[in-house]
Amino acid sequence: MTTATSADSLSGIRSRLESRALRVSGRVGTELAGLIAANGKLLRARFALLLGEALGVPEEAREHAACAIEWVHNASLLHDDCVDEATLRRGSPTPNAVFGRSVALLLGDLAFSQGLEEALEISQEAANALVSAVREMTIGELQEEFLRGSTAISKEAYLGVASRKTGALFEWCGQVLASLSPHELREADPARLGLSAGILLQAVDDILDLSQSAERLGKKPGQDIAQRQISLPLVYAFEDSSVKARFEKAWSSSREIPDDEIDRLARLVIDSGAVKKARETASELLASIVAAARALPRRPAASMLLSFIEAMAAREF
Repeated sequence: MTTATSADSLSGIRSRLESRALRVSGRVGTELAGLIAANGKLLRARFALLLGEALGVPEEAREHAACAIEWVHNASLLHDDCVDEATLRRGSPTPNAVFGRSVALLLGDLAFSQGLEEALEISQEAANALVSAVREMTIGELQEEFLRGSTAISKEAYLGVASRKTGALFEWCGQVLASLSPHELREADPARLGLSAGILLQAVDDILDLSQSAERLGKKPGQDIAQRQISLPLVYAFEDSSVKARFEKAWSSSREIPDDEIDRLARLVIDSGAVKKARETASELLASIVAAARALPRRPAASMLLSFIEAMAAREF
């Protein structure tokens, strides 16, 4: 294998996910088993493979880490779609829309168990750390739920939620891969690098929710507005009292917000300059990752990791 994110490598990760899902297909059915292994862009797996290579981690271990992070991510998506009552994900109907909320929640639990098994292939310590990461993810999701509909959210509060909800899993990846590295890591802090990468990914997702079409996103845009959910552009938008008042009025009702109103609110946020400010924050996060990556022991692989993260930050889907 020449590079950690070659087509062959990613194909191998997909095969590993499908193979582990097949182990339970005899009891839950091939269709449901396939849903827990559903994989999209494999951003987290790519990150794990590249960071593992930059740390000199053996190939088998970094592939286990890549699969574990994808399993847990899939579990979180299955649960999130139930919480948000989402009907589309990656352009396809969500499991909760097709099979009902109870089935989708149980599929999420099943996906998490698969991820835990994958982590155990690395070590007991890796599995223990993954449990801690999932706890932090869940706390982040709960904090986000408590903040739903609030227009009084600081940037610091947002970053705290993002560091748990999205950053914790990347942080786990950095922590585990660092423990497996044969190199002495003096200045490198892979766990911190991972945390920053996770927060960056969340910030980019927030921006795309307001700036891209349904065709590119694979779901309706403006879902953060529709769900009355915290996002980085909205945090900045609420610094403008007139924008904040408009959202308070829209969110004060328990009714579903009409699509045309969501479009108007999204345009209001964009025109306020909040999306531009969110992009500037994303650029700052990227700069911190660049600095952290320079301390990784294997420079060519670290350069590949940086190229990937830069592409992730600039993506439009």
